[in-house]
Amino acid sequence: MRLDRATWVLASVSAVWGASYTVTGWGLRELDVVTFNAIRFTAAAPLLLALVLAVEGRPVIARLWWPRLALSAGIGIVAYQLAFSAAVALTTVTESAILIALSPFWTAVLARLAGEPVRAPVLTAACVAMAGVILVVLGRGAGHSAPNRALGDLAALVASALWGAYPVVTRPLLDDHSPLRVTAWTSAIGAALLLPAAAAPALAHDLPTFSGTTTLSLVFSVLGVTVYGLVAWYWGVRRVGSAQTMVFMFAVPVAAAVFAVMSGTERVTGLQIAGAGLVLAALTYSQRNAEVHDAGVAHDGYHDLDHPGTRDAHRR
Repeated sequence: MRLDRATWVLASVSAVWGASYTVTGWGLRELDVVTFNAIRFTAAAPLLLALVLAVEGRPVIARLWWPRLALSAGIGIVAYQLAFSAAVALTTVTESAILIALSPFWTAVLARLAGEPVRAPVLTAACVAMAGVILVVLGRGAGHSAPNRALGDLAALVASALWGAYPVVTRPLLDDHSPLRVTAWTSAIGAALLLPAAAAPALAHDLPTFSGTTTLSLVFSVLGVTVYGLVAWYWGVRRVGSAQTMVFMFAVPVAAAVFAVMSGTERVTGLQIAGAGLVLAALTYSQRNAEVHDAGVAHDGYHDLDHPGTRDAHRR
């Protein structure tokens, strides 16, 4: 029963993140990637911290966890965003999407090295889903011209490794803290790190003149991609483990293609349909014998998505 809930929650995150490829693009017509994300996390962090205060009480995290919290924010919110934007700018969309979609493999390897068990069906599903992702992305046709394909491909590989490491690095935080609390603080740290690199004129003067599509893009990124998406994703990492959660990353390019077709920006192809079928089959197979949880979260004392509190909130 719990696993069914986890499957639906993680599938919904994949759908939201898939839609964000198109919706975020609307905002990037007016803002550069760093500035867009600085605004996004600066807006999301206070909302998340207020939500922690309302649901759990004081949003305290013991000092002993702050180094890992800072590492998590630095890897998943700052470094990944910069590597991703470099990849998209320097290489083709096709190559960057395929290379970044390798992140679940990095997660499986790093999870094993960190001592987290990874079930065989998850590894098999990752291989099948990767084949489906390649078909979905190649089915979109040729990408844009690449000013520096080799450097862009390297940036995409770095982004893939960073996103793959993100849940493994964050997982220990979730043993003692709720996903909501962890998301709130990593967003706050990410905002603090991104703001100095953001375009000051855009932050100081352009906020009142944003177009409706840019405003919609920012609102979707704050509420859907960050507040809901990251909290639910962390919850999935704690509930079923890093590796099994990351398999759902393979569904993101499929969701992106579906949303692009629905919004009228692209047309579906036979390769995309075949690829989507492979991904869905892989996700179904990854749930095989899933009552054996990857991360042992049946014993972590948390039973609900909105669990009120954290074990060591008052420790120093």
